[in-house]
Amino acid sequence: MSEQEHECIVSSGDAATVKRESARRTRRSFLVGGVAAAAGYGVSRMIANSPYDGRLQSALRKTLNFNAAVSRAVFDERGLAPTYHVSQAKPLRLNGVVGLEGALPVEGWRLQVAGVANAKRSPFYAPDVTAWEYKYAASSSSEVDHDLKSAPGTQKPSELNPSGAVDSDAGAALAAHIEALMKARSKKRHEGNAEAGVSKNALDIGTPGLLLRMDELLKLPRVELVTEFKCIEGWSNVTHWGGVRLRDFIDAYPPEKMNGREPRYVYMETPNGDYYCGYDMAAARHPQSLLVTEMGGEPLLQEHGAPLRLHMPIKYGYKQIKRIGLIAYTDQKPDDYWTKLGYDWYAGL
Repeated sequence: MSEQEHECIVSSGDAATVKRESARRTRRSFLVGGVAAAAGYGVSRMIANSPYDGRLQSALRKTLNFNAAVSRAVFDERGLAPTYHVSQAKPLRLNGVVGLEGALPVEGWRLQVAGVANAKRSPFYAPDVTAWEYKYAASSSSEVDHDLKSAPGTQKPSELNPSGAVDSDAGAALAAHIEALMKARSKKRHEGNAEAGVSKNALDIGTPGLLLRMDELLKLPRVELVTEFKCIEGWSNVTHWGGVRLRDFIDAYPPEKMNGREPRYVYMETPNGDYYCGYDMAAARHPQSLLVTEMGGEPLLQEHGAPLRLHMPIKYGYKQIKRIGLIAYTDQKPDDYWTKLGYDWYAGL
């Protein structure tokens, strides 16, 4: 046999070996690919068919909760957001108008505070904080975005004196008013009618607490921050904020002990109950969590949540509630507007 014939035979043998190996690997690849595709389809069907939890499949909700648990364990909501020079601040982009119907002048506003320790000893105590009727300006106010709902009709002020305490002479009238409300509407004073529906944390009629005017909040130490507002839609804005720290507010109006300790959460909602948010106490006590009364060195505008809003730079913007009407302490995880529409409750950055 010649050397050339020998090389041809060897080459033919190698080609046959390569073909056999290629066929074997191709079959294995198809098998593995088929199994992977079937598994992926099965998982996707399992997620799609799992029960919904706040407009999000429970399997995906568990993933969000797992991510939140990891973030909480690593950062413990103690990290500080970056700060900037005031020259870098710009006017905040307007985004989100739920709960901002009509203009609400500070004179017609009160901050309801529920779950406060020793509330009856305060000059601002009210046996029913929900009896306060917010006094809106005319719906034609130029400060409110035209896409907002029209302002409620003229509302009769409640029988409350300027300090927020209920006049004794008005007790019978107030009781009758409360009874009529309970019969006409239900035991919940606020009935949010925005997309997410009513909050489970809406106060019952007859809830005692404090009714605070802005003057009382402004007695707390004033703080300025230049931090970044981050929206989950993907944009951000360095903004100059002014107000009082939420933790200073909590110290000034401390919560009632629950199970022998401070409650785990703080709940907030707008005056009409349309928009609401819940926070871990750790986030509420974060040194950069601010009850905002000023923006850019000027009084807060109606479209940005006047007379009082929250800035919490360790959270996405949808947790930074505008036009706060209620602050309540609770030991149960509170409802959250966007969580009920599929977003993450934790919302940490």
